[in-house]
Amino acid sequence: MNALFHAGAGIAIGGLALGSGATPGELAVCAVAGTAPDWDAVLLAVHKPRYREYHRTLTHGFIGLIACGLIAAAVLSLFGWGFWHAAFLWLIASLGHTVSDLFNRSGVALFSPIHWERVRFPAVSWADGPLTAGAVVLAAWVILLPATGRIASLAGLAGYAAYLMRRMRDPRLSDSVSRWWFGKLHGPPDGSGGKYGSGPP
Repeated sequence: MNALFHAGAGIAIGGLALGSGATPGELAVCAVAGTAPDWDAVLLAVHKPRYREYHRTLTHGFIGLIACGLIAAAVLSLFGWGFWHAAFLWLIASLGHTVSDLFNRSGVALFSPIHWERVRFPAVSWADGPLTAGAVVLAAWVILLPATGRIASLAGLAGYAAYLMRRMRDPRLSDSVSRWWFGKLHGPPDGSGGKYGSGPP
């Protein structure tokens, strides 16, 4: 999924975990943590083939998530955050990122660097419109109406699960925005997309 979805989902996860007591700072941390596994995109500027090979591996796997969560908590503790509270928020939001990426075509190497095989349940494209819009709307709801944030997040999670189950029966792995991003990373598709058609991971 894309950065907008991941940031919005991070905020929704924060709203679900913290309820009406969620502060803007806590939700901001959840938004940042929700995008954090994709910070390996720095490889795009250095070595695109390495990015294509390693994206959704080290920074998305369980070991990487825990390591990044502890590092982030240590940094935040320098600014007055409770270490374990910051670690908890970072881990749940970044774990949400990893879980959502399981439903893209490329999947996630959950146990990297010990084991590099990817787990995947391909159902949606990188720029899935309904999911991205839903995550943004839900995030805005949690921010603007924190008293009902937990209920809204629960409803959003149920809607997300229902949408994924529907898409698993009829995968939609290609759309114009996703094809554009796929082209930026891999060049023009060769038309041999198999069961799911050409499209991005």
